[in-house]
Amino acid sequence: MMHCNNSNRRRSSSARGFVALWAALALVLAFGATPAEAAPFAYVTAEANTVTVIDTASNPPTVVATVPVGNLPFGVAVTPDGKHVYVTNSESNNVSVIDTATNMVMATVTVGAAPFGVAVTPDGKRA
Repeated sequence: MMHCNNSNRRRSSSARGFVALWAALALVLAFGATPAEAAPFAYVTAEANTVTVIDTASNPPTVVATVPVGNLPFGVAVTPDGKHVYVTNSESNNVSVIDTATNMVMATVTVGAAPFGVAVTPDGKRA
């Protein structure tokens, strides 16, 4: 007599779906090198351990500030209200918080090893 364990098949299918979802998210984070925007400014990480602030409303777009951050900045996220920018510093194991009104680092938060990505909740209360 042959019988099929549908529970294991569903669990296996769910696990594959979960892995595929995480793989897709990793690809978006790895290749999503678009600048974060707090209109009309873009915040772009640079190899010189800085974030370049670009005025995208000017023609041509112009650099308006260069903000020193930690080592190997990578991920960037802007709060929904545009008041703060979070930048992961992969070799410093921290996140720099930039005040967009002054274009200065207002806080540095120590996090786990080698942070690469950052996101802000839709309500802007957590990064």
